[in-house]
Amino acid sequence: MTIVAGSSPIYYLCTRQHAYTIGVFLGYYPHGLGDVLRIIPYEETGNLGSVTPGTFVFTDFERLTPGQLQAAASLFDGIAAQNPGLLLLNNPARVPGRFDLLRRLKQAGLNGFDVHRLYRREAILRFPVFVRWESRHEPPLTGLLESAEALEAATAALPNHIRQDPDLMIVEYGAAPSADGRFRKYSAYKVGATIYPQHCFINEGWYIKFPSTRFTEADRTESRAYVAENPHSAEIERVFALAEIDYGRIDYGVVDGRIQTFEINNNPTVLARPPGWDAGANYSRYADMHAQALRGIIRPASSAAPLKLGEGSRSVDAVHADAMRKVRWRIAWFHLRRSLSLRRLKKRLASRSRA
Repeated sequence: MTIVAGSSPIYYLCTRQHAYTIGVFLGYYPHGLGDVLRIIPYEETGNLGSVTPGTFVFTDFERLTPGQLQAAASLFDGIAAQNPGLLLLNNPARVPGRFDLLRRLKQAGLNGFDVHRLYRREAILRFPVFVRWESRHEPPLTGLLESAEALEAATAALPNHIRQDPDLMIVEYGAAPSADGRFRKYSAYKVGATIYPQHCFINEGWYIKFPSTRFTEADRTESRAYVAENPHSAEIERVFALAEIDYGRIDYGVVDGRIQTFEINNNPTVLARPPGWDAGANYSRYADMHAQALRGIIRPASSAAPLKLGEGSRSVDAVHADAMRKVRWRIAWFHLRRSLSLRRLKKRLASRSRA
């Protein structure tokens, strides 16, 4: 692997299927990190041999099986034992899942809402609540449930195999509308010692995955001001410290002047689409902010002995190239699907105009 003169590499560990979270940024945007950052899917670690000492970023824990998570923790410990001076972000043995994180934040007084398991739902005193998966990045399974009776009816309506799944959890409602009656979800990254805001999404509903389709120029101005001012950095740092997370994205709201953390994603999508994907949208500033943050975790080149990661002989470059190839296939598929969809839309419009 060719390394920028005087710099050590950054190794980004994630599941093979979700390498796009960093891969789109790495493969489609100018950032100057192409010779430094390498993606290593967990599935490939055993096929590697020795690698150059560098910074290691462990991610994607909720997508690992218990056995895979234990293997990731052992790999973390093994790297640290070989070279205690290396920077290792996100210890797999210490990063909590969403349930434990939210419970920890409630107990520390940083969140005003709590979480519960389905088998403990009789003890819930604070409503409304909703039901969601702990480890999946999907919308809630229910809307807001205003009472114990509504919760009981909603859970009874779930298919039995879902209702019995230990990954389900009940979340107390912890959002609130702003003065204009709309809801805001803020997102910020932590990359080592750097915290930078990414966006403020504004919507009419309490659950926000994307900004409103009526996102106005005033809303864009508000989001840009949030990014420029980074107003909650001290509170965000405290949350990440309590979570023992060194790399990730926090999603939160503000209620009565205090941030309320919804989740921390330890393998967040930096950029989902290449430049120019959406007309009028400029994603390059997000790439610039993330690249600058990543430069903060690059360490000087080390003269220490190579690190042994696995029992195989594959090179990091080959593993990384495979991961990036899958990222490009993913984007190509999205391009194809989008073009076919637009083609069908044009045909429908044309047929209507002839009718």
